[in-house]
Amino acid sequence: MCGFIGCFAPSGRPLSSDGTLEAMLRSIRHRGPDDEGFHAVSFAQGLTSAHLAGQRLPQGTDGGFGFARLSIQDLSAAGHQPMCSADGKVVLVFNGEIYNANELRGTLRAAGAEFRGHSDTEVILRLYELHGWETMLSRIEGMFAIAVADVKTGTLRVARDHFGIKPLYHARLADGTLVIASEIKAFLQHPGFRADLETAHLAEQLMFRYTAWDRTLLRGVQQLPPGHEMSWRSDSGELTLRRYWHLPDGTDGQSNASSVREALRQAVRSQLVSDVPLGTQLSGGIDSSLITLDAARASSDTRHSFSIVFDDPEVSEDTWITQAARKAGVHSHRYLFSPQHFADDFSRVTWHLDGPPGNPNTLAIDLLAREARQTVKVLLTGEGCDELFAGYNRFFYAALQKQHPNVFRLGATLAVQSHGRLWRLFGQATQSLDRQTVTGSAYGAAALLTELLPGARAEDAIAQRLDHLAYIPGSGLRKQIRYETETYLPDLLLRQDKMTMAHGVECRVPFLDLGVAKAARALPLSSLACPVYGPNARMHGTKRIIKQIAVQEFGTTFAYRRKRGFDVPLAAFFRQPAVSTRIQDEWLPSLKNRGILDGRAVQNLWTSLNSGSANEDSVAEALWVAIGFEVWAGLTLSRPSCV
Repeated sequence: MCGFIGCFAPSGRPLSSDGTLEAMLRSIRHRGPDDEGFHAVSFAQGLTSAHLAGQRLPQGTDGGFGFARLSIQDLSAAGHQPMCSADGKVVLVFNGEIYNANELRGTLRAAGAEFRGHSDTEVILRLYELHGWETMLSRIEGMFAIAVADVKTGTLRVARDHFGIKPLYHARLADGTLVIASEIKAFLQHPGFRADLETAHLAEQLMFRYTAWDRTLLRGVQQLPPGHEMSWRSDSGELTLRRYWHLPDGTDGQSNASSVREALRQAVRSQLVSDVPLGTQLSGGIDSSLITLDAARASSDTRHSFSIVFDDPEVSEDTWITQAARKAGVHSHRYLFSPQHFADDFSRVTWHLDGPPGNPNTLAIDLLAREARQTVKVLLTGEGCDELFAGYNRFFYAALQKQHPNVFRLGATLAVQSHGRLWRLFGQATQSLDRQTVTGSAYGAAALLTELLPGARAEDAIAQRLDHLAYIPGSGLRKQIRYETETYLPDLLLRQDKMTMAHGVECRVPFLDLGVAKAARALPLSSLACPVYGPNARMHGTKRIIKQIAVQEFGTTFAYRRKRGFDVPLAAFFRQPAVSTRIQDEWLPSLKNRGILDGRAVQNLWTSLNSGSANEDSVAEALWVAIGFEVWAGLTLSRPSCV
């Protein structure tokens, strides 16, 4: 687990300056506090060499890597990165964990490969040396961002894992230089990079609270999409992108509760490999509770869970955390999230996130990771279950609408001017099902967007998502699930990664094991989401197979209680003196001066919240979006106004 950076100039042109690699790596050093390393590359000369920070780069250097290591497996010097082949022609950096590394190591040894240590990084390198890039990529299982510079072929090759658990960004500078990094903030340290707002993506950010797929809020900066690899040629600077994996198409009825249960147990067992202490992130929901239970059963070393609680009993999941922790037999560590944390940590969290915080619970995850780091270096979490197994309410309503379209059309007439959940549920019910799939995952409605950003068109944001959805085959629930795994899920994973890595903690995601995903895609649709009726229908109509499993482990009440989604009482927090002072004295004035969002509209929202607005939740969410954008802009953008 780590953070890495890379910088490569085309056509054998030397890198622009000494110290750039060091400065870029320094900005993400929090990702790897245990060790660091640099490696210089000369494609023109066919040479590579280890580089020491503070020294001049060798003459003719046209590329290089920097690496910050969080030691999880093979804590010895044999796991040091960047890792180089014996002939010095191949240099590799790797962020993540390969869960089938032991199996692959045995196969490689039988084929004649020799190993200096037992790190999974070395397994990847030996796979590449013996079998090449495509075979290597097809055989590794886990979470990863990988970059390989091969001076024999004159190529840099980069890949991101199947679901996008580990982040990877790239940008082309004005002189043709390619930069890559685990976090965008590294690019800000390159003298040739300019941080300008990509206005074409701003509407999407305000409506959905994130930019999907390859998009970011900075002009020229892209994410490598999940399940993709990228190749760059040193002689021409040519950049090519290829998709190597996508979520399998559904095979209805070939899986059941038993196969899902065994796949999850196996995934948890495989992800407990570590040379350092592990724990679980326990929200009290059924997903993280199942992970905590399986981890405790699989290993006596996994005896710690970590949770965030709130003073407000309407929000806190303390009761369910207690029940899950007792069932698993783990020591439960709990941390109270307060308005003071909100006020003190907002700017720092935004800096770590590389973007406006999408969900207020991002701050709570940051607190959890910071405290958990005192005990463990690895956390297992329940992310990914809601996407693969149809756990969100929008899956239920999509199924319900197919049976009762006229009811939803009537609701559409009532929701046109709504700013929040009513618009997402009913506002687009007269439109196509594809359009409803897109708008159902939006946080903000069209009216909110034009309020915050005069002249903006909701259609611009929606169209980008519709284009993505059009490339997904099939229809109905299976198509909706794949859309969510390719858009919403990667953003959740980035939040988890950056909040945990901000404190040197690795986050693992057993529900996104390829075996679990395969089992999920083979379930009958009725085991995922379907229309049901009666009390608490939404909870009985979503994530049905996982809730059946949870009933067996924790009981009916635990499995079918109302889903809270790790809520933060946003409106109440905003009114607390520690937060309201920063809003009034700092964030609102800077937002008005920047001139990107409508300062008067945001001020009106703030006034409305403090005067006891009837729809205070929607108002608070709108304020959250506006303030989050402003704090990010102040930390990142090159000039006061970028419109």
